[in-house]
Amino acid sequence: MDKSNSFNNLINKHFKVSLVFLFLGLTFGIIYSMNLLGFYVDSQTLNPANMRSLHISLMLYGFIPLMLSYLPFLLINKDKVFSEEGLFYLNLYTIFWYIFLIFMISSLLFGNLRGLAFYDFPYELNFILALAGIFYILSLYKYIKAYELIPLWIKVCLWITIIAPIALLILMNPIIGQVESTISGPHGDNTLGMSLSLIPIYYLIFKLLNKKSFTAKWNIFWIIPTIFYFASVLYRSFIGHLTYEQEWFLQWLTLFYVPLLYKWYKDSEIEFFAKKALLISILAFLFVDIEGNILFIPELRWLFHRNDLIVAHAHVAMGIGVFFMVISMFVSHIKELKKSSFYNIYLVGLLGIFTVLSISGFIQAGVFNTILNIDIQKLWAFRTIFGIITFLSVLTFLSINLQTTNIQKYNLIGVFADGLGGIFLILFASFTYPLLGFKFTGDYEYIVFAFVSITGVIHFMAIKFKEYEMILTKLTVLIRVFLSSIFFALFYKQLLGFEALIVSLFDILFASFYLLFFYKKDFLCQK
Repeated sequence: MDKSNSFNNLINKHFKVSLVFLFLGLTFGIIYSMNLLGFYVDSQTLNPANMRSLHISLMLYGFIPLMLSYLPFLLINKDKVFSEEGLFYLNLYTIFWYIFLIFMISSLLFGNLRGLAFYDFPYELNFILALAGIFYILSLYKYIKAYELIPLWIKVCLWITIIAPIALLILMNPIIGQVESTISGPHGDNTLGMSLSLIPIYYLIFKLLNKKSFTAKWNIFWIIPTIFYFASVLYRSFIGHLTYEQEWFLQWLTLFYVPLLYKWYKDSEIEFFAKKALLISILAFLFVDIEGNILFIPELRWLFHRNDLIVAHAHVAMGIGVFFMVISMFVSHIKELKKSSFYNIYLVGLLGIFTVLSISGFIQAGVFNTILNIDIQKLWAFRTIFGIITFLSVLTFLSINLQTTNIQKYNLIGVFADGLGGIFLILFASFTYPLLGFKFTGDYEYIVFAFVSITGVIHFMAIKFKEYEMILTKLTVLIRVFLSSIFFALFYKQLLGFEALIVSLFDILFASFYLLFFYKKDFLCQK
């Protein structure tokens, strides 16, 4: 296969697979929004605390940061440098990130919360991320070896990635780390640091997207905040805490990025959709920067502290600002990103959420109450509606082929019955079992539900990979017969109730359907 095609295929595959985690993050966000309206079920997994943590964690650790980490490799590909080993380790890095996300979802779904605002999952899961980081380093190193003359920016990326896994384990540690110590304000130097971290990313994106060589100008506007930020870190480390006024000064230094990004964007020559996505990102970044500085004014800060206006602010920062950084990076690789419908639907949803939460924030703060005399519950209802609109934008990436063979229809039914059915049981079994009169212990059943879901995944793989369709379908038949026999035996022994008999009958009938209608044709073809 052509080297360029190998890289593009990897990009396309992982971009769309990682969208599943964005899909889940939006889903849990909608469920949490409905919880706030009073709509919830008495489920062991679907309680509001779990939903909130899952939504935030998937937004911060799912699609957006994973795809953002591909930036150096997109630049390397632009330089027409290729490494087969580098591509292998990049793929392995991404798979281990998926493993981390799966562990994170399971942990949070069953209530393993740390009570933190942004890093709520068990600390030990950071070791999986650190392992993924090692494969990232190996991939970058293999690509670097393929260069004849190594650019400075890629040397810097390598050193940052070498430090990152170690820094991650230290900073996230519940005893010696900084997570618990930075969950209350004001921390203006942290805000400066977070904004500063996005500037080199913007620079590399401009470098990636420009049709010609990109030369950054007005660099004094990032040099000054950088000097003050590192000075503040040293001060806090060796002297003591910063005063509010000192942090306030550092916070306002982020305004230096306004003219800087304006100049970079003005000097750029970029393809239409990529430039559109980048403009959306920059506008969101600058809005959040200016709004954040205004909210840092003491009288305003404590007025709006932790109310819905801050939540609206976060939606623009991450859901628009950083999200569209990622979108701009992949426009030339993902054809679906050249659809205006995606941009329009997504922005209507996110800006709608921002608007209603901002109004809610002003009402909660007691500002303009005579003018904005609106029931907050109604505003939260609109947030749910706009959340659904945002969710619908992701569906533009789906491609549905209505022309299916009979065996594909069989597997598709298996996907819905087992894949989605297993997920439904994980989410709702603790609520539905008692309603149906079944006993539910809330422990071993979840292992069974997970196994059911995996059977659905095998059915999906049979549809996805045509060359392995028959062997994968036969595997599902084998699994069903085996599980059916176990459930029948447990029911007959009276160790499980009537639900075990239902599962046993369903699986054996589903397997029999294949043997009666599809196996003969496959058998004769082999003969």
